[in-house]
Amino acid sequence: MKKINEFFDKIYNLISGENFGFLTFIIGFTGDILALVISCLMGDYVMWEKSISVLGHRTGGIFLRLGNIISNIIAILFIIYLGRVLKDENINENLRKLTVAVGIFTSISAALTGIFTGVNEFISNLHGSLALLSWIGGAITCTLFGYLMLKNSKFSKSIMYFNFIIAGIFISYLIPFFITNFCNYFPEICYSFGRAIYTIMPIYEWIVIFSILLWYLVNAYYLFHKSI
Repeated sequence: MKKINEFFDKIYNLISGENFGFLTFIIGFTGDILALVISCLMGDYVMWEKSISVLGHRTGGIFLRLGNIISNIIAILFIIYLGRVLKDENINENLRKLTVAVGIFTSISAALTGIFTGVNEFISNLHGSLALLSWIGGAITCTLFGYLMLKNSKFSKSIMYFNFIIAGIFISYLIPFFITNFCNYFPEICYSFGRAIYTIMPIYEWIVIFSILLWYLVNAYYLFHKSI
């Protein structure tokens, strides 16, 4: 463990930790926008009609997938740095470590969605499972970081509330997601209702994607602005 900490010490001495948050936002946002613009210009994707997974197989999909993979790998370094910054006598050390672990797991799950994507049924199911894990993990990560910030005097209530808001966006997305999938599995009960709910899902998913990118940007800016 000491060698691992020394390894990260060297990284953060070379590149200040908040910069990994900025890089996560820039790379992820750029990949998303390039994919959207290219595919929309080609006329093979409409963001309010199809899920983001569909865009991954369209003309601009390569930018979406690469941006997703690279940004989430870099995000791991920001998660670890943010966890280090939160270390304080008022913070439960086990909870802090758990928060970082969940954040890393979420980033890995999100990055793997860009790798395991395709029309093959097994790969498609794996992609969906990883995406679900990243959404649940995102909700938990943002909630836990918000709670830890509440306990740390270096962080204001505004940045704490911001983390809870992003967590709320994830949770609010998961509700219609589970309703839609329940209705797909049990069409005799509520198929038409599930289809009606699905109409909001594609654009809602984009809101989730951009909200988590905003999470990295805002938290990175806060660390930079406060010189933490």
